[in-house]
Amino acid sequence: MKKNNSKYNQQSKSIINESSLNNKKAKSRTIFYILIAFLLPVLLYIQTVNYKFTNFDDDDIIVKNIKFLSDIKNAHSVFLTDAFINKSSSFYRPLQTLTYMIDIQLSGVNETWMFHLTNILLLALISCSLFILLRRLFIPPTLALLATLIYCLHPLFVSSIAWIPARGDLLLTLFSLLSFLFIIQFLQKGKAIYLFLNWAAFTIALFCKETAIVLPLIFIIYYFTSTQKIKFNKFHFLNILLYALSGIFWFLLRSKAIGGISNSKDVVSFMSILINLRTIPEALIKFFIPSDIAPIPFYSILKTIVGLLIIGLLIFISFKKSERSRKEKVFCFSWFLFFMLPPMLFKHNYIDYLDHRFFLPLIGILFFVLFSLPKKWFEKGTVISTSIMLVILISLSSFTIIKSSFYKDPMTFYSTAISHNSYSVLPYYNRGNLKYDKNNYQEAIEDYNMAIAIMPNYSMAYLNRGISKLFTGDNPGAITDLDSVIILNKETPEAYYNRGVAYMNMGNYQHALKDYSNAIAYNPNYEQAYCNRGSVKLNLGDKPGALADFNKIIEINPNYPSNFCNRALVRFNLNDLNGAIEDCDKALKLNPNFDDALKLKAQIQQELRKKK
Repeated sequence: MKKNNSKYNQQSKSIINESSLNNKKAKSRTIFYILIAFLLPVLLYIQTVNYKFTNFDDDDIIVKNIKFLSDIKNAHSVFLTDAFINKSSSFYRPLQTLTYMIDIQLSGVNETWMFHLTNILLLALISCSLFILLRRLFIPPTLALLATLIYCLHPLFVSSIAWIPARGDLLLTLFSLLSFLFIIQFLQKGKAIYLFLNWAAFTIALFCKETAIVLPLIFIIYYFTSTQKIKFNKFHFLNILLYALSGIFWFLLRSKAIGGISNSKDVVSFMSILINLRTIPEALIKFFIPSDIAPIPFYSILKTIVGLLIIGLLIFISFKKSERSRKEKVFCFSWFLFFMLPPMLFKHNYIDYLDHRFFLPLIGILFFVLFSLPKKWFEKGTVISTSIMLVILISLSSFTIIKSSFYKDPMTFYSTAISHNSYSVLPYYNRGNLKYDKNNYQEAIEDYNMAIAIMPNYSMAYLNRGISKLFTGDNPGAITDLDSVIILNKETPEAYYNRGVAYMNMGNYQHALKDYSNAIAYNPNYEQAYCNRGSVKLNLGDKPGALADFNKIIEINPNYPSNFCNRALVRFNLNDLNGAIEDCDKALKLNPNFDDALKLKAQIQQELRKKK
């Protein structure tokens, strides 16, 4: 008997040792897979660290607010303003703004590489989180890794990584995945710490982007569609209370930041959902057939129809028997639809939709596909299905590398956007602005021409075309364009000011005087309008009026040397030589090498000597 017990004990030890060895191998493989999930996205997108801003929102969000973002003392203020830091939009993204501040602290004010690197690292963390989540949903390891990489390296999501303003969606996706992971961990292990972590991740996601507001609903749907039978207990009620408290706190801060549910300048309404319904089929076709991924996408009848067919196919597949329950597939569709809904409340005036908003919702479709695949396709020793997925991964990665190059600089971005969508007004207008900034006025006019041809009531295109015509010497053409601006929107001070410049260039001082006065009426601090009106008044002999305008300029901006030099000239004409000398000295104090002030002072001093 003892001998038999000894053999039994040896066999038991052997089984335990073998089991322990298998567990160690499984853990090692999991760590290896997580490492791959982290490194491959980094390697694929690392070239984007050399890219510049695209001047597609990133200039308004970052460049124009660089002073604010550079001062870490403003960190608390990000929770009291919108994404553009001027309370002009309905986009509340405090943690996105905070990460921009951290990027600047780490790299320097004028560097873009850190912004791109942060996006890449966020993608790598999302990749790791998605892999772990798929494993928690009982997807086999190799399938989970390949599916994760196919998703994270998909060309549809290039804009989510290569376009810096998509940071909010990256942060949203990361913390939404973490929050969902923690709720699964709680359901599987029952430890209260996971509910607390779930709530913390949800709260962070909420301050990344408004879309996170639907996360609790996703958790509830998962609870009721999960195959696990877990009783509702006091911890669940506590977590719901914590969700509510976070939501109320977020809503109060958001309301204070943007002044209500939405900013009046943005079209945010339930009617927008109806207009944006086409994004659902178009998101699906671009996910399954990524043949036309444009920097600024547009609705296509063909894509919409094929997308609807894909929806029909997915519904048909959901009724087919598989290893996963039908309720789990309902959860997959719920993930996709509910995360699609919040962005659909917003309708941009000049853009149909943007692809980066699909990054989190389409994870639900990834779940559905993986839940629908037969497990036998991915059993040990099956290489055909794995090989097919590897080919898909390599092909998609190649497209992604090509597509990411579209974002390397503003001119490339807008030229590519135009080549993919020649009927979109915004790329022409913004490319025209780039050419204008480089003094290529004639080429800028050509782009503004195209923008106006597409949208005949685009007042800003008329305005910038009129200003460009001023620089080419076409004053009558400038006046015609600026007339159009005023007809479309009479409260445009820049239109009056520049039309005044055109009239002044043509010697029509009375019309110029009237336009400068109108510009000032709509913008009482329009410094340049006061300057030009003062010059016109001086030419018309109204020296006291000219002096009043230059006094106002100095009141608005006492740190600009030209303002004092201009007032010195008026005082010189009024024979106030001492006052003129005083203004020249103030100008030279601000800029000791200011030639105009030096010359004017010498001329005034000569007059003073004559009088003596």
